[in-house]
Amino acid sequence: MDLEPANTGILIEACYTESTMTRRMNKYWTVLRVGLVVSWIRLLLRRKSLPLVLDLLSPRSMTRRPDEAVMGDLVYYVDRWLQLFPYNKKGNCFPRSLALYWFARQLGYPVLFHCGVRKEVSNLDGHAWLTLNDQSFHESGQHWQRFTVTFSHPPDTSVGMRQDSAIRRQKNRATMS
Repeated sequence: MDLEPANTGILIEACYTESTMTRRMNKYWTVLRVGLVVSWIRLLLRRKSLPLVLDLLSPRSMTRRPDEAVMGDLVYYVDRWLQLFPYNKKGNCFPRSLALYWFARQLGYPVLFHCGVRKEVSNLDGHAWLTLNDQSFHESGQHWQRFTVTFSHPPDTSVGMRQDSAIRRQKNRATMS
């Protein structure tokens, strides 16, 4: 079948329109999905403890390959949702980190969730952030380094094992004396 130049233009335009429409639908689906996850996290935090929420947000297996373009879009839309509907007056780092934890884990990034505090002049300040390989993950700036980590998820089991073995050695020395 021979296509005339006029018909070829119509076919190309139809393919372009379909691909544009597909991209647009994917964008709207991503915006909606991000809004649903942010809302779901807010509801979970009202009813459950943080460790239970993080267990619910952790996929049972991470088989997908990380995709930085998709993750970048998700970060952008989480930030936009939280600008439009802020979590509280002090900041959005807590729900932002939880939402990004969910999405990053779903995409196969083995990120860690952290909460920390730092002493200010008259009170304590808190912050939540994610790390990947001991580096901040989609965190603007380096201010997260000024916080002392008070909670991490998933817990670093190697630290616990080192502490347990050190305690066992101390107990063994005490009983031998």
